[in-house]
Amino acid sequence: MYKLLNVSSFKDTKIIEKLFKFPPGPSFSSRMVHDGTVYSPECNCIYFAELHPPKPGFSTDAMPWIWRVNLNGTIPITEKVYPEPQLTVPNGAYYHKGSVYWAQEGNYTVPGGIVRMDPQTLQTELVLNNFLGHRFNSPNDVVITREGVAFFSDGYYGFDNFNDTLKPELANGIWRWDMNSGDVRMVAGAGTGIWINPNGVALNEAEDKLYVTARGKTSADADGQRTVYQFDIASSTSPGPRLLNGMPLAYADAGFPDGIKLDKDGRLYGGVTGGVDIWNNQGELLGKIKIDNGDVAVNMQWVGNWLYIAARDNLYRVRLASKGTQTY
Repeated sequence: MYKLLNVSSFKDTKIIEKLFKFPPGPSFSSRMVHDGTVYSPECNCIYFAELHPPKPGFSTDAMPWIWRVNLNGTIPITEKVYPEPQLTVPNGAYYHKGSVYWAQEGNYTVPGGIVRMDPQTLQTELVLNNFLGHRFNSPNDVVITREGVAFFSDGYYGFDNFNDTLKPELANGIWRWDMNSGDVRMVAGAGTGIWINPNGVALNEAEDKLYVTARGKTSADADGQRTVYQFDIASSTSPGPRLLNGMPLAYADAGFPDGIKLDKDGRLYGGVTGGVDIWNNQGELLGKIKIDNGDVAVNMQWVGNWLYIAARDNLYRVRLASKGTQTY
């Protein structure tokens, strides 16, 4: 951990910059969530979504805007921008071959799915929203291999927590979408007994392992899993399941690991209550990057050796002695 922080001991000070404080949410919201952190080299900027999980008796609203962090100047500039057509409750996102792909949770009238966005013009296009005619429930996060195979999580958030979508038609789980052939299939689901409500997804640098977080019914529930699972990704030519050997790798002590990322050295980062937990590839907790008291880290994004942390209240960044797994 000292090597990662580039310090010699616990006595050294490590600076975590606070770049932006988000405005307060609407009166019907219990909190704000900033997710979907994704970097685009075309604009040299980071995009992320804002969600308003509702208070009891209300529904999540579908906002017409997302946040963009412009990195082209001396100081990062955080601003609202407006995709067209607008996204409907966007959440996780991933960059692939010139486009940003959003996991869109949807609402009563717009099915959830995957939406492609041009990072420069902000033009959007729906690319996937059903499995054999059945609506997805609430797609939460997505990653895409260099060969164009997407893995995305789909939970019951919209129906169970946000009161903004129809009763689920499918089990919650992890889906695999081969963007080249069009094949769509569930590769790990509630029927396996592994989880309720999968959330964040991430790939290692070799793209032979998939990491998935589980939330359970509520973040504060002691029985709510708070777990990161590790799967082996089968080769495209091997017979049988596409994901193998799913096992718990790490367990968080506060909240649950929402967005997750890996670095090129195999460390796993999870956004949790109070900061970012960092585990090694054996699931041993190395340390925590602490943010403001009372704040909750939701997701993060590597840009070079800077780790940008999107939390409920603020946007932070910290310079580390590593880089992310994704190449551009």
